[in-house]
Amino acid sequence: MDLSALTLFFETNKLAVISLVLMMVLAFLLTRAMSSLRSSTEKELDRLRYSNPQLYLERLQNNRRLAWVFRKNELLLLRLDALMRLGQDEEILHLIELLDHQRLQPREKVDYLQKRMSFFAACGNAAEAKDSYEKLETFLRSVKAENVQPYRDILDEGEEIIQVYLDKNTNYRSALLTKTEATSNPVQKGIRLYRLAKLSWFAGDMKAARGYLAQAQPLLQGSDYAAIVDQAETDLSILATK
Repeated sequence: MDLSALTLFFETNKLAVISLVLMMVLAFLLTRAMSSLRSSTEKELDRLRYSNPQLYLERLQNNRRLAWVFRKNELLLLRLDALMRLGQDEEILHLIELLDHQRLQPREKVDYLQKRMSFFAACGNAAEAKDSYEKLETFLRSVKAENVQPYRDILDEGEEIIQVYLDKNTNYRSALLTKTEATSNPVQKGIRLYRLAKLSWFAGDMKAARGYLAQAQPLLQGSDYAAIVDQAETDLSILATK
């Protein structure tokens, strides 16, 4: 197309071209604005998640503006996280029943099945917890991600939960100790040391249990496990249930 033809095309379609350019600019600005709003909202919710879980839940339930930046299933998963932090088991079960029938995106599905497994493991419902793990493993295998980091770590975490919290498998201590020694992340290392303390308790080895708790305590300061470790150091029987 030569210059004269291009000029004629523009003159003939001036309004349409200008309208298209304006729409593209507005769409770009709107996308940037929504991205910025989502980022700031995520930071505020993340702060409340740890500092004030009750207010965190209230925001998720009552702030209608969140629907502008989060999809329905994202909000449901955030709400599930809040309910789990508050230990509202009856409401958690209702929400799980709802989420079981939602069409979740792949990343949401992984997040949900992790939370589902953790909840039922904490409740001592071995059947549902193991079912969640099997569904998670099957899904990751279906998308050929079962051996890809960080999904391999997710499956390893699920295996630990089942072996430690559900099966109370004291024979798993050797494998868990090997994993712990190879763990560089301080918090994850602390969690595994705490789980070693649990397995030592189940094995009747109180000296080892206390030793693992002492190693875990400084690594878990500021985490959700900190209060549990402090309680367990005072009363080892806490290891039987938490």
